[in-house]
Amino acid sequence: MCSSKCSSKIRLGAERAPKVLTLSLSISLLLCLLCAITPGQGTLTKTSGSPGELFGGIELSNEGVKAIALQVSKPEGIKMIYSDMIRLRLGRTNEGEFPPQASVEAAQAVSAALERLQQEYKVPLDRIWFVGASGLSGDYPKDLVSVIRDTTGLTLKFLGSAEEVQLSIAGTITRTSKQNSLLIDNRNTSVLLSIGYASTQAGCEILKYSSADSPSFDYIAMNIPHGVVSYANEVSKAVGRNNSVYAFARQAKTSGASSFRQALRKELENKPILMHRKRVFLTGNLAWAMTTLLYPQERQPVVPLTYEDIVQFAEKIARAPEDLAFQKLTFIRDKKARKDAEQELAAVRATFTPKELIAGAEMLRAAAEELKWQEKKILFVRFGYLGSILSYVRLQTGK
Repeated sequence: MCSSKCSSKIRLGAERAPKVLTLSLSISLLLCLLCAITPGQGTLTKTSGSPGELFGGIELSNEGVKAIALQVSKPEGIKMIYSDMIRLRLGRTNEGEFPPQASVEAAQAVSAALERLQQEYKVPLDRIWFVGASGLSGDYPKDLVSVIRDTTGLTLKFLGSAEEVQLSIAGTITRTSKQNSLLIDNRNTSVLLSIGYASTQAGCEILKYSSADSPSFDYIAMNIPHGVVSYANEVSKAVGRNNSVYAFARQAKTSGASSFRQALRKELENKPILMHRKRVFLTGNLAWAMTTLLYPQERQPVVPLTYEDIVQFAEKIARAPEDLAFQKLTFIRDKKARKDAEQELAAVRATFTPKELIAGAEMLRAAAEELKWQEKKILFVRFGYLGSILSYVRLQTGK
């Protein structure tokens, strides 16, 4: 039986994106700089540059507040000097309502990020951009925008779903990569997918050639209003709100995320290209939780995964979520590495309940089956959650 400690919160149509990105420098390279920090620490390096060289960004989503600071100078170009994520829950609860303090907590987190950008990193206010993730734009507390404005003076601007997918691709997937001795167009052979609390996003870049012009790019974007929390609520409704974790797991496995599968299939009718890419880049809290629980010792920025890993995760988390969530890490001999991994496990427990992990695992398995990942290269990008805000701020610099 799952303990009470475990069954409470484990702590803690075809749509094309507008052609707006003309990035001469692959922003995704900046993500590699983040490998030296632990999420929540944030600092990369201090800067002595002038305020005119500094740019910042804050992004609010269902999952938290992301903040970055960039320094632009010659001849170094763009350098990441700060990043952080404050995890929040801005989605509806199992009862279908938003937490009473959701807007206040979001405003406080945004205020903290803004204060640090201005005071510690000396980013001028007129060079800090504040955006809301598209998944949040459709359903958020009615006083969210006003409370944030009254607290921080910032006005929330929501990204469009297609725009956000495009920005995430540019900020997460490197333009080119080497395969043996060949240089290949990495983005033109890859797809990006993120299953969030309230929605699922996916997309890919398409390289276009014409006889008269130089190569250009188009984007296919998919946004489905099915996420971890919405599916967990669906399963709970089917078996009763006071069901056990094991009754929940049986129902989730029986359901097989059928509503999510149907939505995926409908999208794929018009966007079959999403099934045919050779590489899959996973980002977001769910992919992070799966990778952390399966491979806590793996701390690199990009972690290779397999289709079998996704199936194994769904089976393990449904059978005994506490075994994964509270696993002992004595096999990690390096003390610092073990401490970092233990902190990551604690963060996963604070982010998802056992039922949400079970629901999310079934959604990942459904995505892997419907998008035919059995023979594909799957990569979890640890800092891919910063891709959208990185790209957005990079565009504002005009560099």
